[in-house]
Amino acid sequence: MRFSDVLGLDELKGKLISNFKQNRLPHAQLFVGPEGCGNLSLALALTQLIYCENPSENDSCGICGSCIKISKLTHPDVHFTYPTVGPKEVSTTFITQWREIVNEHPYFNKVDWVSRIAKDENKQLNITREESRNIISKLSLKPFEGNAKTLIVWMPEHLDKVGNSLLKIIEEPPQKTYFILVANNFDDLLSTITSRTQLVKVPAYSEEEIVTYLSQKYHLDKSKAESIAFLSEGNINNAISLVESVENNYAEMFRNWMLACYKNNLNEAANLMDEVAKLGRTQIQLFLRNGLKILRESLLYKNIDNYEIKFEGEYKEFIKKFSSTLNASHIENSYKEINDTIYFIQRNANAKISLFNLSLALRHNFIRKR
Repeated sequence: MRFSDVLGLDELKGKLISNFKQNRLPHAQLFVGPEGCGNLSLALALTQLIYCENPSENDSCGICGSCIKISKLTHPDVHFTYPTVGPKEVSTTFITQWREIVNEHPYFNKVDWVSRIAKDENKQLNITREESRNIISKLSLKPFEGNAKTLIVWMPEHLDKVGNSLLKIIEEPPQKTYFILVANNFDDLLSTITSRTQLVKVPAYSEEEIVTYLSQKYHLDKSKAESIAFLSEGNINNAISLVESVENNYAEMFRNWMLACYKNNLNEAANLMDEVAKLGRTQIQLFLRNGLKILRESLLYKNIDNYEIKFEGEYKEFIKKFSSTLNASHIENSYKEINDTIYFIQRNANAKISLFNLSLALRHNFIRKR
């Protein structure tokens, strides 16, 4: 991947390229940014520049032997570590799946990754002690082709106590060895790891950048791209999933669910949520986040004169009607209940039970209003 292939982040790209040109690249960097940002893409682009045989002023060439191998994730001097499932698994066991998902969609998240390597998406990810030993063994060898070795660690939050065994090699690495850690949550990282790396903060994407991405990749019209960009909250991965979920007509499903709760029809509400539970954790979270956006827009429409709803088509008409069914306090309570359920789903709570409990809570809000 070249820097020109990475969406936006021009200022950050410039700093990384400048550090490379001035031979000021730290041997250990930590690229931290929210889910769906470009931190993994930046790590891959920087790595390709390091090994490029004919770099231009501001990028790798993309056509030399090293660039081609790195773009295919097959360069013998570039290693990858990522969380796996199983108590003794190592990253190389899943290298085929890793190459596939990175080349198809470099903005993927942990849920997407688990679905690639395990039949049960509730499986817990971890970076094993065996993987730690493999890292030390690989990096102790001399480079095969280039003049440097590089280790890209995706989701180092899962290093846990195993990460302490890597402290010595990170602090005193073999000559010409680079570490690039790609993380989402700084607070979940070992302090002994963060203190030995240079922090690079990667921001979330702006709505304008996501509109550009969607328009170019999916050829969406501007209004639909803007609507999805607004819903995605700077997360490219969410935006891509929303392109698909729009076709699944989540608006109608959410509207029917709210109507069932309003009518105190728990049987219908339960049936609807059973269907949502079958979608998988990623789509459940997207469905509920869409609901949060609808509640927010309902509150704004209810309280601001001439407010222009940031949705289109069925969403807009539904929000106009929905805003009249609850007062501000009840909308805020419903928002909290949905947000809490997203939290539980992320932490592997039973989706069917969580969604039914949510239906009960929302029904209670409607009853209180009436």
